[in-house]
Amino acid sequence: MRLNLTALIAAGLLSVGCESTRPLMLPTVPPPIPPSECAAACPDLPRLSDDSEAAIIIWIHDVIDVAGACRRQHDACRRSIPGIR
Repeated sequence: MRLNLTALIAAGLLSVGCESTRPLMLPTVPPPIPPSECAAACPDLPRLSDDSEAAIIIWIHDVIDVAGACRRQHDACRRSIPGIR
């Protein structure tokens, strides 16, 4: 009888001590929806029309312009998402 009473008291003390005011799971926040700058693909690189020196120089400038536009688009995407530098 004494053992049963001791076990009952121990079970009661353990159940009271296990109560917690914290929630079992932290609330989840959905990820932010990426802006349109992040969903759009970068423009295609221009094709070289012929192998003349003038065409190559023009093509190089066109490639630099497209790469710059893609970089600006990428930077706008990164700036729009909080927490990313």
